Amino acid sequence: MDHVVEVRNLSKRIHGRTVLDHVDLTVQPGSIHALIGANGAGKSTLLRVIAGLYSASAGEVLVLGERMDISRADLRQHIHLAGTDMPLPHRFTVAQYARYASLLYERWDAARWERLRRALALPEKQPVRRLSFGMRMQVQLAIALSTHPSLLLLDEPTVGLDAVVRRQAVQWLLDEAQANGMSVVVASHQLDELERLADQVTVLYEGRTVISGSLEELKQAFVRVTVRGDQPLPADVQAHSGVWTWERDGRLGVSLLVRRSALEEVLGALCVAGVGQTLVHEDLPLEELFRLWLKREGYSRDAFTLA
Repeated sequence: MDHVVEVRNLSKRIHGRTVLDHVDLTVQPGSIHALIGANGAGKSTLLRVIAGLYSASAGEVLVLGERMDISRADLRQHIHLAGTDMPLPHRFTVAQYARYASLLYERWDAARWERLRRALALPEKQPVRRLSFGMRMQVQLAIALSTHPSLLLLDEPTVGLDAVVRRQAVQWLLDEAQANGMSVVVASHQLDELERLADQVTVLYEGRTVISGSLEELKQAFVRVTVRGDQPLPADVQAHSGVWTWERDGRLGVSLLVRRSALEEVLGALCVAGVGQTLVHEDLPLEELFRLWLKREGYSRDAFTLA
């Protein structure tokens, strides 16, 4: 199987509002695919459509090579969705919740659950409603991993976790992907964490796909060029197809995000224009790339000040 998930031209409307707008996405076997975007970009909705909890308004979703919709309980045996907004059986104790999950999933692993419960010090007799926010997320992760899913969908899985547990959870996901071929799609705002974790990334903005692909290839595809001085950026450079976006960078000058394939052309245009000294910065962190990718879409808070 080439892809565990194929999302094709997917749109979703909720209460008359378009939440997802012609989204395409593929997830490879054994990979960890990061979904990132501003609040309200449609990440949680996309996860729920992939999980078969929401139906698509247009387009289609294939999971494990088969079309997913809300009637496919058989496919959902191979999928687990965990997240901060997932409804939990709050009247159950932790032990009762685990028992409930064991009846739902054919591949439930009682021994693994017990190991995870002990490792996370989850209180068996405590009602779920009395657990802290972070502890409820730990319960969800432990149950999810105990079902041996082929596809694990995670919505902000490390929110509320302390640094020790967060590091351990990340390692579990890496181990499962590498050793057992589990595929993971994770939506998160923790970009430094995703940079260590993910093989692939899809950026959403207002329900649309901004950019998608191998994280390493996307990081290699862009460089930042800083032009020293206070002179205006030439209009032909601003309009160059290889310039993703540009901005005034304080007292340093102008900063441009440039596609590597067009770097020599852009540098040549800057030289012809007689601008000041140029510096090329490579290996940009995901957080900076994300900010600049969305800046091109018009998402920025740079103009707002408290003064």
